[in-house]
Amino acid sequence: MSEKIRVTGNNLTLRPLIAEVIALRKLIEHRDVGDIVAQPIVDYVRASPHTIRLTITFFSTKEPPFYTSPAGKRVTYNIPDVARNKLNWTTIKNAAGGANGYNWGRFRATANLDNGRQMAVYGGSENEAEQRLKSLLTLSTAKILTLSVLEEKKEGIRQKDKILYKEVTRIYPAYCSVLSSQKIVDESNRELNEYGSRKVGTVTGAFKRTKSQKIPLWVNQEPADFTQIISESLRNRGVNTQ
Repeated sequence: MSEKIRVTGNNLTLRPLIAEVIALRKLIEHRDVGDIVAQPIVDYVRASPHTIRLTITFFSTKEPPFYTSPAGKRVTYNIPDVARNKLNWTTIKNAAGGANGYNWGRFRATANLDNGRQMAVYGGSENEAEQRLKSLLTLSTAKILTLSVLEEKKEGIRQKDKILYKEVTRIYPAYCSVLSSQKIVDESNRELNEYGSRKVGTVTGAFKRTKSQKIPLWVNQEPADFTQIISESLRNRGVNTQ
């Protein structure tokens, strides 16, 4: 499936419009324009620190454009304290169900972890929810202390509200992103220290990353820039060696 943009007009009006469309497409590539951050990323990681967090987003369509209908599903899971040696494109995609994804639904598997955190995954059956949760947690250094699976019954308002009741739906891994809390905190501290010392003008290059670049998982092969994106996501410029 390909993304198509149709524009109409005469040659005079189309030339600048096409240039703008191409520029905009490159600008938002691998990014989700529906993402809204309610607080600065530095504040977020300070309030809820992880070592390295991996976020995987699933959609009920295999390929872009993902937003094809109001009934389409988007599901996001955050894997805490990810092991660096598990930041491999094939390993991540397989843990997310591979090209065939998995069945999402009304069964909620919840694990309490030995790092003090909790992670939950929904599945179309009790076994599917449990196995997908365990599969995603193979990417983390955290171990499961307790695990429970609950079913959201189609009763009360769930019986009337189609949004609340989770019909079994096949979802597929679309993209992922990596966030290093230590990197964000260290780089924000360096920025503040250099600003306080009036050395802002001496900093060579932009060292502070304010967003996580999305890595496509829907494609059949590892993206050419995967290693570069991971390296940049983990590279910590917060320690000033000058």
